[in-house]
Amino acid sequence: MATQRSYALTAGTGTVGFGEAVKASAAATGGVMTLMRSDTQGGAPWHVHTREDECFYVVSGRIRVWPGTQVSDLDADGFVFLPRNEPHAWDVLSPQARVLLITVPAMLETFLGEFHAASSQEARYAIAARYGVSFLPEDFDPSTWSYPD
Repeated sequence: MATQRSYALTAGTGTVGFGEAVKASAAATGGVMTLMRSDTQGGAPWHVHTREDECFYVVSGRIRVWPGTQVSDLDADGFVFLPRNEPHAWDVLSPQARVLLITVPAMLETFLGEFHAASSQEARYAIAARYGVSFLPEDFDPSTWSYPD
């Protein structure tokens, strides 16, 4: 994808083809990054991204993130960097949290759109595999993870 021209979004607008929560998409950034806002009451189970790094910036609320063998509770203005190939999970500790989700390179907006539209768990796993995302067993122990070179 070619790098796009600069752009600005006013409050309440998102990139073309997405709702107001998606502020930077693959199409808008030439594939460089995704930035989307998530107003959520829940997180994601243990998983690994193999193609992109992921970051969370907490705008409001409180989340718990398990990056690798660590655990971090993050309040407003908290941040975590999650490099590709490192297993991680997260959850919301407050009634609701507003989190900015960032992936470099871009992918999250299309992945999540397809993932949440899938009609079965099997279909979700197939979509995740297409995007280089693997979900780990519920009893996953991060201390047993073998990191790629």
